[in-house]
Amino acid sequence: MIELAPSHKIGLALNSPLIAGGGAFGFADEYAPLVDFSRFGAFITNPITLRPRSPADGPRVIPFPGGALIHTGLPNAGLSAVVRDCERKWAKMGCPVVIHVAATTPEEAAACAERLDRVEAVAGIEVGFRDDESLSDAESMLREMIQRARQPIIVSLPHARAAAFARMAERAGAQALTVTAPPRGTLRRGSDWVSGRLYGPSLLPSALSVVREIKKQTALPMIGAGGAHTKADVEAMLEAGASAVMVDSAVWVDAVGVSRLSATQTPTPDSASFL
Repeated sequence: MIELAPSHKIGLALNSPLIAGGGAFGFADEYAPLVDFSRFGAFITNPITLRPRSPADGPRVIPFPGGALIHTGLPNAGLSAVVRDCERKWAKMGCPVVIHVAATTPEEAAACAERLDRVEAVAGIEVGFRDDESLSDAESMLREMIQRARQPIIVSLPHARAAAFARMAERAGAQALTVTAPPRGTLRRGSDWVSGRLYGPSLLPSALSVVREIKKQTALPMIGAGGAHTKADVEAMLEAGASAVMVDSAVWVDAVGVSRLSATQTPTPDSASFL
């Protein structure tokens, strides 16, 4: 048993170090016909905003050697609609469900926490910030959420400013960290330059480096995230200092096998088979 929020009155106990999430598994049981979620320690939803958001225009997926750039715009139906549609599904997931909240103001953060406080099927809240969010604004949003939330709060660190945000999160009273949110990148497709989040096994060396560095900066439990596609990758992330390991793009390669990463070695995909 892994306790991801030991300082919280409710806590967040995991039966496995594997966590399904990172924006790769959907909002609830989209992968349920293929993935055994009872073998995961927790499930983290795709990002959800207080109000509905439409998909981004233009190219959505651009492969590169060892991964892919994903440009979505964070499409979702808005928090109330997602809760209405998914609450019963979350209760049947077979593992704790954590809602990823993408808030842009303290008022939105407070409203999201108050709405989720009444949802028994939600075991935790992961809060994410824009890469260009100021530390002071992020701290204001985080404090609003911590003050109102019944559940433990996990902070997803912006990749480029992970250390500063980790220290801020600990100071504000967060219970755990996701290290880190998928990094941003830019690729050219035809005549268009497309920016988005980077996923894939090629991110693992950088992810391990950041986890090792953040381990020196804070005593908070960490979810290591980025590039874990094999059992060896998961073990390396745990050895680097993570308490649990986020699995994301591996589900796009082998949805059936991804829930066995903590027990069974799976092949590392080459760049041609990633997408």
